[in-house]
Amino acid sequence: MTFVGRPLSIAVVAAILVLAAGTVGATVLYDAGVTEIEAQNEQLRAQNDQLRENLASARDRIETLESRVDALQGRLNARNETLTEVRSERDEAREELQSVCDQVRGENVSLPEECENVGSE
Repeated sequence: MTFVGRPLSIAVVAAILVLAAGTVGATVLYDAGVTEIEAQNEQLRAQNDQLRENLASARDRIETLESRVDALQGRLNARNETLTEVRSERDEAREELQSVCDQVRGENVSLPEECENVGSE
């Protein structure tokens, strides 16, 4: 019986050693995988933080530019209003000049220099 027991014991010990080596190997691989994933996570967190900073900076820049656009639009609107007022005043002055020149023409007197081109525009 000793003859059968000894090879069986060696086989059991060998099986236990193989299983233990497999368990140790799996644990080492698992730890290596976890370490790699943790490193990747840390790198992704750093990239995420950088992207958040870039996004915040871009939003600030957009707000600044929108403020500038609004200010410029306000200035443009004010200038357009002024231009409209000036054109209106110019047109009124032309009409008055036309009226005066027509009146002078009706009186058959020599026309002043200012009336020479009135009506031909």
